[in-house]
Parts: sequence; C-alpha cells; structure tokens
Amino acid sequence: MTQSLDHIETLIFDFDGTVANTLRLGVKISNGLSTKYHYKKINNANELALYRSLPTQQALKAIGISLIKLPLVAAGFRKKLSLQIKELEPIKGISEVLRSLSKNYKIGIVTSNSKNNTMTFMEQHKLVDHVHYYSTGIGLFKKQANIKYLIKKNSLDPSKTLLIGDETRDIEAAKKCNLPIVSVSWGFHTTDILEEYKPDFMVHHPDELLQLLTR
Repeated sequence: MTQSLDHIETLIFDFDGTVANTLRLGVKISNGLSTKYHYKKINNANELALYRSLPTQQALKAIGISLIKLPLVAAGFRKKLSLQIKELEPIKGISEVLRSLSKNYKIGIVTSNSKNNTMTFMEQHKLVDHVHYYSTGIGLFKKQANIKYLIKKNSLDPSKTLLIGDETRDIEAAKKCNLPIVSVSWGFHTTDILEEYKPDFMVHHPDELLQLLTR
C-alpha cells in the first residue's frame, strides 16, 4: 500500500454504495422483489451482515439469486429504484469530496444502475458538472469490460487511471484492467472481506480520499 498516486489523472467511481447511499433503500427494494423472483428476504441486521461479509457472487448464491435469474432481478431493482430515487442520498461527505477532486482530476462513473437513475441522482444533488464520463446499465459482472470501453471511448490513459469502489467485484475488475484501486468501507462489503481481496488502498471516510489524492 505504498504505491504512489502522483501520476493519476482520472478517477473512476462506482456509484451504488460508493457515491450513493443505497444500502438501506436497496434492502427495502430487494425484499419487495423477493416473492416475485423467489429468493430470500433480508430479515434483520445479522442476515445483512452475513451477506455483506461474502464476495458478491457468494452473497447472491446465499440469498438465492442465480446468474440466470440475476438480469431479471437487476432490471426489476432498477425500475423500482427509479420510482424512489428522490429518497436516495449521497454518502455523507462524498458530494464535497467529488466537487473538490474534480478541480484536479477527470471524474468518471461506471455502474450497473441505469442511466436515468444515475443522472437523476447526480442532477438532484448538483453533481453533474463535476463528472466527465459515464458508463451505466452494465451487467453486474461485466464491469471490467465497461471500464476498458470507457477508457478507450474517451482516450484516457489507463496507466493514469484509478478505480474507487465498495465491493469485491470492483477489486476484481480493477485487477483485470491493471488499474490501482481504492476500496471504501462505507458501502456494501465489509472491511474484512475487502482486505481479503487486497486492494491497493483502503479508506473509511470520504475525506480520506482527499488526503490520499491531494496533489
């Protein structure tokens, strides 16, 4: 974790759990869809803690969402979220950090959430002018392909690009793209499981991103 970030020019953020505080609302929506798609509800804090301690694919298996069923569940989730998007708040402190970082870095967002949900959220929290690149509506396990597409489409230098995310699959995508990654502990996955996947950096509050990336 002694890697220098002085050369970084572009920051690619995950959206759900990293920028948007989707955990509480996400559990509510997921439970509402569970009967239709025949998977388990998250009934209490202990069950949620268990799923948060598992890698993404194992968490989906434990709750009963197969990879075949996943696209239907994801589409249903995005549709329900669009009806409640005004309830969604940013992670405390992340808005100020994004505005500050955008003064010195190009900012991108790569997310499996829909373009409409992402842009509505960014507009209502006055963050649109601080993000330069978007890749939205991607498959849950196709993030690395979309990161590479975002980099190529916008003629970015991958050797000067950093990924920031809250899940183990973000770490996996970063490694497949040969990008350094900062894992954040305020999203879906717990610190313990994130550390097992060996991110380059770990932060526990948005302000730590400023400390890490101050030029």
